Amino acid sequence: MCIAAPAHVVEINREENWLYADFGGARQQAKLDLLPDVEIGDYVLIHAGYAIEKLTEEAAKESLEAWEELLEILEEEDKELENQMTD
Repeated sequence: MCIAAPAHVVEINREENWLYADFGGARQQAKLDLLPDVEIGDYVLIHAGYAIEKLTEEAAKESLEAWEELLEILEEEDKELENQMTD
């Protein structure tokens, strides 16, 4: 299963038809075939190497907050599991 998370567009190369987007400090390259009107500063969803959907800033921030909550929960569960294994 693949999950697409919001990414902030930081660089665009129209000649080669790709963008670079930032995922919380990690950069990923994606093709622009499906979203030729994307601009630097936009938020997009990337799946299988393609920018597949442009998001509003509000929708992207809501999604990023949900991701942060999920990651915090998973980290807490990992810590609990480690504690159970060492007890």
